[in-house]
Amino acid sequence: MLSLSGGAFYVVVYTLWLKRSTAQNIVIGGAAGAFPPLAGWAAAHGHLALGAWVLFVIVLLWTPPHFWALALLLAPHYEAAKVPMMPVVRGASSTARQVLLYTGALVAGTVVPGVVGTFGLFYLGAAVVLGAIFCGLAWRLWRSPSSGRAAALFHWSLLYLSLLFVAVAIDSAVR
Repeated sequence: MLSLSGGAFYVVVYTLWLKRSTAQNIVIGGAAGAFPPLAGWAAAHGHLALGAWVLFVIVLLWTPPHFWALALLLAPHYEAAKVPMMPVVRGASSTARQVLLYTGALVAGTVVPGVVGTFGLFYLGAAVVLGAIFCGLAWRLWRSPSSGRAAALFHWSLLYLSLLFVAVAIDSAVR
């Protein structure tokens, strides 16, 4: 049911409604991409626990900086298609500022579960190191938006989320 709900949310809410109606489309639409950790957790454990919701929020907060970095690279295509992505509607500087703000929220959100004990010290260390790199790249993009910096942040965001989730798995194995 969780997988089907995520798919339905993506098709109906994000694709058919939000994508063409608001520059904030990816903020709300990011919830569709956050359903898989819930489904995976439920499949592995038979129920949803706090850790599943933490992973949901991490993906939700990760989506805007990840996707807006890509949207900076593809802005001419979105403009031609009349899709109101943030760089088309607000410009590169405003988008880079939003990337920085969401990256800060993401990194803060990833540190909390390590501090309060939802995940352990291995995870916390990984979250701090990976988050510091992400913040550095977001800062550079904000200071001077460019295609090269947007591409670097976009590619890092892919590796970041993968390594963060690997840290969750390793942490649970060593706890």
